Amino acid sequence: MILKAEVIWAGHGNVIRDGGIQVIAGKIAQIGPFSSIRGGSERIRNVGDTILMPALVNAHTHLDLSHLEGKLEKGAEFSQWLKYVARARAFALFEGRSIRKGISNTTDGGAAAVGDISVSGKSAVFLRKRGLDSSVVFLEAIGPDPAKAVERADELRDRIIFLQQKDTVRIGISPHAPYTVSAELFQRCLAIAHEYGLPLAIHTAETASEVEFLLKGTGKLRALMDTYHLLPPDWKPPGRTPVAFLRHLGALERRPLLIHCNVLDDADVEAIARSGCPVAYCPRSNAFFRRTGDSLKLLLDAGVKVALGTDSFASNESLSMLDEMHFLRQRYPELDGETILDMATANAAAALGIEHGGALREGMPADIVAVRPGPGDTLPARVLAAESSIAFTMSRGQQLRGRSCRRGTLAET
Repeated sequence: MILKAEVIWAGHGNVIRDGGIQVIAGKIAQIGPFSSIRGGSERIRNVGDTILMPALVNAHTHLDLSHLEGKLEKGAEFSQWLKYVARARAFALFEGRSIRKGISNTTDGGAAAVGDISVSGKSAVFLRKRGLDSSVVFLEAIGPDPAKAVERADELRDRIIFLQQKDTVRIGISPHAPYTVSAELFQRCLAIAHEYGLPLAIHTAETASEVEFLLKGTGKLRALMDTYHLLPPDWKPPGRTPVAFLRHLGALERRPLLIHCNVLDDADVEAIARSGCPVAYCPRSNAFFRRTGDSLKLLLDAGVKVALGTDSFASNESLSMLDEMHFLRQRYPELDGETILDMATANAAAALGIEHGGALREGMPADIVAVRPGPGDTLPARVLAAESSIAFTMSRGQQLRGRSCRRGTLAET
């Protein structure tokens, strides 16, 4: 198959006019000006003025919470939101349905890979079946009580061993957050990740209440912990910010994906930058909670690789990465358009360890998204215009979704 397009954005600074992409056996065999593509007998699919790009990558989501779409009120207090989500997750009946819904919404929104946080790991099987082969499913570990660290670590190891016997996408580990995982459990998670060679993802410094809890042991998160008797009687706060806590444990040396990082001081930003840890930033989730500030500009100015994520339907209206890009453009109009494209492609792919992601090059998997552009003076502006939409999404040359297409085919537009 050869795709013919007026414009191809092959990656940062690489724009091909009147371009073509030859796809053979799920990989890009040739890419360049259409006149330079030497094809055989394969059909040529002309996508017209649709812009071809590397498929988007959703650096952070929770597919199993997709049944919560529209169920929670915007502006919810975070600790109360946590209680609701914990109760909702207890109904495993909805998990498969939620995952399937989340995957469909993800691919409709232009992404061919996700970084999913999962308790059970079931999404790792669903994602493989649906063709999102580059995805990573991070198995979540939670346990603030040090006395239960061994038990929780053993449960995590069992889940890893079970999933290794299945046909799944890549597996990782997510010690949930510094306020829900004891130092003892963190150390065991780090050891298991090292033993199995697994990537890490950690919710970090999402809220001011998290920072207060770790520094002083007070606030609404402490009240939540006490309500459910999650902490031992002799528990004391570490007296460090979330980032400093992770640094003290040696976690930053493993370069985990740090999720959110909204509430940071200068020392935190410097520590993240020095460690080389990527950050998953979820702007619409922040807007859902009506948070008034974040650390995006500080992180970008420090040279941190910031990736874009949607978070879940529990704090977002969709899992569409194009919607997320539209919102970020609106919220930060001064942000360079190509920086936003990078956050949703190359940066997100690198954050998940997808070596071939974020660019279109010969020999790489044909993970491609076609965007119907809106008005604008530059290519990034046309992609990020509010009127832009997704025509189709491909993973390894196979169509994932598209209103005019069947799975595995590509219709002309």
